[in-house]
Amino acid sequence: MWLSRLTAWLLLVSFQHWVTAQDQNSFSDATSKQVWTLAYWTTSATPQTCVPKMNPGWYVLSVVQTTGAAIYGQALAVVSVSETQKMVHVHFRGPDAITTFIFSGYTYLLKSVYETVQIEGYDVVAEHGQTFTALWQAGLRKAMSDAWDEYCDFPILISGHSVGGCPAQMLALKMKRSGMWDYSKISLYSYSAPRCGYQAFAYAVNQAAQTRYQIRLPDYAIQLPAVTCTTDNPAAPQQCFWHAGYGIQYAKSFLWGTYSGPTRCATGEQAACLGEIFYHVLRIHLEHRQSERFLLTHLRICPSDLLVVRATA
Repeated sequence: MWLSRLTAWLLLVSFQHWVTAQDQNSFSDATSKQVWTLAYWTTSATPQTCVPKMNPGWYVLSVVQTTGAAIYGQALAVVSVSETQKMVHVHFRGPDAITTFIFSGYTYLLKSVYETVQIEGYDVVAEHGQTFTALWQAGLRKAMSDAWDEYCDFPILISGHSVGGCPAQMLALKMKRSGMWDYSKISLYSYSAPRCGYQAFAYAVNQAAQTRYQIRLPDYAIQLPAVTCTTDNPAAPQQCFWHAGYGIQYAKSFLWGTYSGPTRCATGEQAACLGEIFYHVLRIHLEHRQSERFLLTHLRICPSDLLVVRATA
């Protein structure tokens, strides 16, 4: 009994750290791994059963799925909550399968011009803005309203992998501007996300979430669209694409074998936290194959959810 209480207390302390981090120096390697693992279970084939099984105290409130831009395939957002740890979590999946990325990835990676649409009055890459809007209209709006009505006193953790990091950033901005969750209660973890919008959008996201990390797993962050900004000045943003959040760069997988790092940067555009670009689309998501292998080998994955292969490969 005392051990279970101690474990619950340690988890609560860890979760509370997610919403108190102030800058890149507050980044917790252990917390980042926990967020990453929690996100895996939400993108399983049966999150309603898998999440509480793999994360005691957590359960799913809503699953929203709809057709996104080609690079997403079937876009997915999962809203879950832990009443014991007093936290709402929303995770956005990246491409729905490695085949989706193979057939659409080159088109995205090799574009010379990235069209934009507006989200909350800011210019964002069209594929990401359109996918967020599709999810919002397909049920995410209601899911967030319901979560707010029931758990408005809980902080909210928003995460996303790959291109899913962009709708995660858009949700953080929308929650802040809607007057729902306050800046101090929003945590944002984007894993290997591309640049999602212009500088003004990135700066607005930075003002929406007190805890905001752009976490680059080794070599697989999509450093596109290319940056053409000549200055980094929130008072005078330029019409060029820019990373939001504090930059965190790993030199090797934190779920597979030994690793070094992370390197911490004051912005997502510092050279030390930009990693490298690989244009081979299979390599960009190889990290997930490695992570999946780790989960299958070392953790008791949900038997009905050999999901991670299909959902996040």
